[in-house]
Amino acid sequence: MEKGLSEIKGKLQAMATLAEDMVARSVKALLEGDKTLANQVCADDDQLDRMEAEVDELAVQILAHGAAPRDLRAIAISIKISNDLERIGDEAGTIAKSVIHLNKQSNWKVPFREEIVAMGEKACLLLREAIQAYSENDSSKAQQLIPQDDQMDALNIFYQKELVGMMQNDPESIASYLDLGIIVKRLERVADHAINIAEDALLIGRSAKST
Repeated sequence: MEKGLSEIKGKLQAMATLAEDMVARSVKALLEGDKTLANQVCADDDQLDRMEAEVDELAVQILAHGAAPRDLRAIAISIKISNDLERIGDEAGTIAKSVIHLNKQSNWKVPFREEIVAMGEKACLLLREAIQAYSENDSSKAQQLIPQDDQMDALNIFYQKELVGMMQNDPESIASYLDLGIIVKRLERVADHAINIAEDALLIGRSAKST
C-alpha cells in the first residue's frame, strides 16, 4: 500500500513539474511572439492528460487490493490533485492558443508585459510550493499559501478593468485585448488550482499529524 501511494506521489510531482513548465512557456511565448513554443505547449497538454490517466489507473489498482480509511482519504485527495494539475495544463493550453491568435496581429504590442510576467511567475510559485507542501505533508506551508489567492484575484479584476478601458480607446484592437483578457484570467485560474492543491495538502498534513 505504502509503495503504491509513494508511486502516486511521484507521478503527481512529475505532473506538477510539467504543468508549471507549460505555464511558464506559455507566458514566454506571449512575450516573445513565439508561435512554435505556443504549439509545443498545446502538444504537451496531451501528455499531461495521459499522466492523469496513469494516476487514476494506479489509484484503482490500489483500491482493488483494499485500503485502510486513512489511505482511502489519501487516494481520493491524490485523484483530486491530479485533476487540478490536468486543469492547469488546460489553462496553459488556452493561453498558448490565445498567443497563436495574437500573433496574427503583427503590429499589436502587448500592454503591461512586466505585470503579466509577474502574474505568471506568481502562479508558478504557488503551484510549486503547493505541491511541495503536499509532498512533505507540510500543513503549515499549505496554510500560508491559501490567503495568497486573493492577490491573484485582485490582479485579474484590476487588469480586466484596464483592458476594458483600452478597448474603448482602441476599438480596432478589441479582439487582441479580449485575447489578453483570456490570458490574464487563465493565469488567475492557474493560481486557483494551485490553492486547491494547497487545501488538499492541508488536509493530508493534518491527517498525518493526528496519526
